[in-house]
Amino acid sequence: MSRPKMPVRDWQAEVYAQHQYWIAGKPIHMAVGDGWAEVIARLFDRIEKALAGEPVPTKIALIDVKEKYGTIRVDLLAPVGPETEAAIDLAVLLAEMRSECTCDICGAPGTVRSTLGQSGWLAARCEDHSDGFPRRVVKGPPRRRIQDRRGTFDLVYDRRTDTIMETAVDGGDSR
Repeated sequence: MSRPKMPVRDWQAEVYAQHQYWIAGKPIHMAVGDGWAEVIARLFDRIEKALAGEPVPTKIALIDVKEKYGTIRVDLLAPVGPETEAAIDLAVLLAEMRSECTCDICGAPGTVRSTLGQSGWLAARCEDHSDGFPRRVVKGPPRRRIQDRRGTFDLVYDRRTDTIMETAVDGGDSR
């Protein structure tokens, strides 16, 4: 005798329902684990906040939301002004960096790990869900190195505060 199946929470439908007025077209399936539901919810909340500055109500086309190389990837088309575009870009960057340190299965703090072998798969996993992914690929907090007219900077993500700290690498300004 098998146990009766418990109803599964459809977090994707919930997120779409909450943000339907700014999403153009039909909802797409987001190919990410349930552990990243909060990452997606934060992303959508930030996009909504960014769009509040637009003079005309704007709809954004979500092209693709998926996991790739152990982190989230978001492709969208947003016909917005430069300030709103910068705010949306920051929201996407925050989601990418948070996903890198969040287990894609349960949402607990984790790290990007790899299967063994040359053609290893990558996934963001916590200790409890690391079976099959024994090798840590990323050590320390998520970071990106950028270069612009001001110089070279490291962007370091702080999971506790859900913020990015910018530090100059070669004498540029730091914020």
